[in-house]
Amino acid sequence: MHQFYNCYQLANDRDIFFGVRMKAIFLGSIGVIAETSELQRKAYNAAFAEFGLDWYWSIANYCDMLKNPGGFSRIQHFSKGLLSDDEIASIHQKKEAFFNQYLSDGVAPRPGICECLAHCKENDIQLGLITTTTKNKIATLAHALKNYIDLSDFDLITTKDDVSKEKPNSEIYSYALARFGLSATEVIAIEDTEVNQAAALKEDIFCYLYAGEYASTNYNLNLINNIETLFRID
Repeated sequence: MHQFYNCYQLANDRDIFFGVRMKAIFLGSIGVIAETSELQRKAYNAAFAEFGLDWYWSIANYCDMLKNPGGFSRIQHFSKGLLSDDEIASIHQKKEAFFNQYLSDGVAPRPGICECLAHCKENDIQLGLITTTTKNKIATLAHALKNYIDLSDFDLITTKDDVSKEKPNSEIYSYALARFGLSATEVIAIEDTEVNQAAALKEDIFCYLYAGEYASTNYNLNLINNIETLFRID
């Protein structure tokens, strides 16, 4: 159910949202662009096995872990104090290596992503990929999607190096608004988890939830099932 379906429409080649012309769309994570949930879960389990841990995250486990922002904090929460921060960091680093390996094999864009990028390009709407992930992961994503998407089409791609605090802290969205020179009312964001969505909302940016495969939605009123929905006219 798309509660805000009629709030966004095309009118005389201008994108209108709540009566304000949109100047930019912020896609909030790599999970918005490509479905990576199962690759992430697989990478965690491979890292656990690599370190000789008898941990295994089922889909249910992983869904629950997504309530904790960031891979380090997920492992820390699950370990219940049994591991040191250094040990957790090593496991997380290995998990990232496995994930990049799996991602490099190639993925397809999520439904509506290619249409979204084309629409923005055709209508002079700026595009931001507003993440707090690593530069290495962005590079791997670019390679994985090279047959579908050119990430150079984005006007701004952020990483964790741009801020001192990662999501759900809103610093990255404040940074993005400043880089574009826009106010929150001139932008919409699209995130793949409610934790990340909260970061945009803290900056008063209207944010749709394009939930990943394993993300909880909790009857989220801003939920969409396909980004292309936003560009249709009733």
